[in-house]
Amino acid sequence: MGIIASVIMVITQQVMKPPMVDEEYVAASYRNESPAAAWSGNTKSHVSLMEAVESKPKAASAPVATPVSLTEAMKALPVVAGIEDIESKRDAISASLGAFFSTTTPESRSALIRDAARVKPLMMSYYSREPMPLLKWRGLGRMVRVDEPGYRFGYVQALFEDANSANVIVEETDDGRYLVDWECLVRYGEVAWPDFLRMKPVEPKLMRVIASKPESSPPSSTVIGQGEWLELRHPAESGTVLGYFDRNDPKFAALVQQLEMGQWKDVPVTLRLCFPASPSSRVPGAGVQIAGVEGKGWLILRSGSQL
Repeated sequence: MGIIASVIMVITQQVMKPPMVDEEYVAASYRNESPAAAWSGNTKSHVSLMEAVESKPKAASAPVATPVSLTEAMKALPVVAGIEDIESKRDAISASLGAFFSTTTPESRSALIRDAARVKPLMMSYYSREPMPLLKWRGLGRMVRVDEPGYRFGYVQALFEDANSANVIVEETDDGRYLVDWECLVRYGEVAWPDFLRMKPVEPKLMRVIASKPESSPPSSTVIGQGEWLELRHPAESGTVLGYFDRNDPKFAALVQQLEMGQWKDVPVTLRLCFPASPSSRVPGAGVQIAGVEGKGWLILRSGSQL
């Protein structure tokens, strides 16, 4: 298993507040930085949120005359995982990020993001409510590969003249471009965390949060099914809430897997959250239903890779 590298710069609601790195999140999520400059670390013994590619030797066999189908031939090809030889691409990645952070409008910035068809409308709506910070680009710091099979991801440190450094996920395309994962960059949620806690929406909202097993939970009889409780918090905003889901429901298998790999402590997850429609059915001190889970960590992967 490889380590997901999705901790990024906080773009706050106050335009004068500089972006910053959530060092607590870094320490909790990226425990095993590999000497080979990849997040995979010891893939056989350490937890992670994204899979690493492990090469396994195959036993030698005599050649056969049976024709090989195209599907079988494709299976024999090496699996792409991470930006290969990322350090040699420093200048190109720096130029791409420099262009991204130098843009002055959401429209121009949207041309430099990954999964633009889906994400651009979210970006345009977001920046209609929030100021878009304009930062003076200085260059790149540390760069490492992110080992997710089928994707060329990298985790890079962006440096600025007028703000703290930021950590960014980039994806390498077939034509040599490097696109920013904007959702991770701003920790995008459909509503701001304080508004979510205040408004208590009954319709599920996509939110990027940090999940941990709570020290104590409400009685299990307060939820239907095999209720599992989580303490949820935003990585940059105050306020926590208890949320629950039925761990026997197959749709939460991916969530349970992520929590187990993260040892149920400070695990970054992308969830759909809501409050019960009836105030009388809300659990004191909790009340948040986990209605769904998306992506790995804070990354939403496309259904089919472009690679």
